[in-house]
Amino acid sequence: MFKQLLKQITKGGIYQAIPADNILERQRYTLFSVFTFLGTLLLLAFTIEEYSISSLDQAKTILFLAIASTLIINYVGLQFHRMPAVAYSISIVAGLSLIHCATYYSGGVKNPDFFYMGSIILYSYIVLENKGGRVTLWLSVANIIYFYALTDFTEPGIYISQQLNDRAIDGKHLYTAITSMFLMTSLSTYLAYSKNAVIRRIEDSKAVLEKKNEELQELSLVASETVNSVIITDKTGKVEWVNDGFTRLTGYSSEEITGQPNCNMLFGNKSDKLIRQQLAELNFEGNNFNAEIIKYRKNGEMIWVQENVTRIIDETDQLTKYIFIESDISERKKSEEKMAEYLKNLEKTNKELDKFAYVVSHDLKAPLRAIGNLTGWIEEDAGHLLPGEVRKNFNLIKERVGRMENLINGILDYSKAAKRNDQFELFDTGTIVKEAVEFLGHKSEVNFQVQDKLPMVLADKVKVQQVFMNLIGNAIKFNTKADKQVKISFTESGPFYQFSIKDNGPGIDPRFHDKIFVIFQTVNTRDEFESTGVGLAIVKKIIEEQGGRIWVESHAGNGATFHFTWPKYHENAQLKNEQYAKAI
Repeated sequence: MFKQLLKQITKGGIYQAIPADNILERQRYTLFSVFTFLGTLLLLAFTIEEYSISSLDQAKTILFLAIASTLIINYVGLQFHRMPAVAYSISIVAGLSLIHCATYYSGGVKNPDFFYMGSIILYSYIVLENKGGRVTLWLSVANIIYFYALTDFTEPGIYISQQLNDRAIDGKHLYTAITSMFLMTSLSTYLAYSKNAVIRRIEDSKAVLEKKNEELQELSLVASETVNSVIITDKTGKVEWVNDGFTRLTGYSSEEITGQPNCNMLFGNKSDKLIRQQLAELNFEGNNFNAEIIKYRKNGEMIWVQENVTRIIDETDQLTKYIFIESDISERKKSEEKMAEYLKNLEKTNKELDKFAYVVSHDLKAPLRAIGNLTGWIEEDAGHLLPGEVRKNFNLIKERVGRMENLINGILDYSKAAKRNDQFELFDTGTIVKEAVEFLGHKSEVNFQVQDKLPMVLADKVKVQQVFMNLIGNAIKFNTKADKQVKISFTESGPFYQFSIKDNGPGIDPRFHDKIFVIFQTVNTRDEFESTGVGLAIVKKIIEEQGGRIWVESHAGNGATFHFTWPKYHENAQLKNEQYAKAI
């Protein structure tokens, strides 16, 4: 036990267990230690003094030794139980007991020893703070009143009578003592509070600094490890710090760039002169600046850089630093250049296709017209002389010429399908359907069922007409039944309208569902149904250009339903009609 105690004390005991940054708690413990040792020494001095006089008071000696033992045991015990508030409270009670005994044995309120209670109160305010200090204050006041009553209203005691004359106590003595006690207590409270407030302010400032230091360490770690280049300059633009990303991006070391005007060595012949001047002079509006500029690595390699500059302003609105963050965008720029080249080639190809369409329209149609004219003239001059088989072949030539012309027209229509500039207008699709039905001219042969109140759309009216004309026309053309039926309806599907054209015709085998939307592809032979195989390809091209899609649901012998979606509002259209805004 003694070895463990010695080990605790030699290691600093509880003092070392208190965190070094807890200045207030360490100060309290230091005061407690000083109070304990001085109190113990004082009690030992009292005890020695008692032994030196001829009339030894054994009870007084035992009391002094008991208080001294309490102080020592309390100090040692704190090293183990680690409950400072308990130990501090015991030391205060021991101190009050010492003052009480000294006052009692030295003449009561006429002896100034009780004024030492002020130091006990101050000690109490420091180690136990306000609540403990107030308790000690009222105990001290009660102690003074007790001695006043004992001295003035009772028979003199053995010890009191040694220091007192006959009845000589004045009531003002009590008021003076209590007033002095409160004055000392007020001063003690002020001193304790001021000291603690300063210490707390120091601790709070330390906590704030530690937090900022942690944030700076984290920011420093992020800045050091980021793939981007980070440069910090002073307010004149001279480099103070760069991260490893700068070295990786440029090839220059921190030593080579620090103290230099910001990145003058990184510019070259192809660097944008205006942006270069703005960065060199730090001449830009606002607290942020963004630009893309060509820079050069140390080895002369050219790179594209996304430059982001931020001004750093202090609490007095004074400029202190600049932070430059640079990203390597060379790959993106290469992609943009390739894309520009692709667009240029595409534009060239489109022009060639336009020229091809012109050739098809004029150079191929001209011979066909000539063949058509020649066959017409032959038929007029010698048609009646042609044998039956020859006439049949002759008519076949005329049909093939007409089919070829239709194919050429189909190619031209397909090439023009997506080239028309959208001319947006608000219209009723119900009206478009009605006009298509009337134009196709089969109302007497076909039972049309059109859903009431088809939607209003803001779109290119001609393109919508092309879609409905082709789909309704196909539903009629390929239906061989006597009671032809066509049903047209729509539903809403998120940002789209979904239209459906359903017929009761022969249907389409699922194997051909994709084939029918490919140009020149047909399910039936052209001898069965005259068709170029271009109509559905044009419809698909128009719909997909608008962001919609088209598909078919059908089985052989069960009719077919063509579905297509059309956006309620095209992103390129300028919405100027309040009626359309309400419609969607």
